Amino acid sequence: MAARATSMVIASSNRRELCADTALSIAWWTWFTLLAIPFVVFLAVVWHLMDNEPVATTNTTANAWFVISMAYMAICVPAAFFWRSRMFKGYWSGQLVSPRDYLIGMTTVWLALEIGGLLALAGCLVSGALLPNLLPALLAFMLFTPLWPNGHSMTRALTDERDPADYEEPR
Repeated sequence: MAARATSMVIASSNRRELCADTALSIAWWTWFTLLAIPFVVFLAVVWHLMDNEPVATTNTTANAWFVISMAYMAICVPAAFFWRSRMFKGYWSGQLVSPRDYLIGMTTVWLALEIGGLLALAGCLVSGALLPNLLPALLAFMLFTPLWPNGHSMTRALTDERDPADYEEPR
């Protein structure tokens, strides 16, 4: 039994911890991928709507998708930012954020915005028109774009947590 416990300790110590450089590389690849997906989907939606006859739907279909998309953006995106602030709570007191927590926190926000934008683009397809459902998609894109990964919270601790000019991340 002692040999099994010793082998478990050795096996767990052989597992490599995620370093900040690797986490930042993963974050950049994730961010670029999530940036490209709505762009490609938007082009496909415009292409589909351009080639097809207008769908005979009422404005209530477009309005329903718009309300659903905006409700999602109003509820889930702030919840994702709240979750990220919980993951980054050590940063507020001058500690570094672990690379694992950095990836989880940033990916949560990015995915919340991504899902909101794709939901709005799905509304464009269902309603057969770009507007009003394009507006939540643009909102999601405009919120997503400036949230690129820089990793400062993993590599640079705050020197004075009372100085607001010292905070660089999370934005």
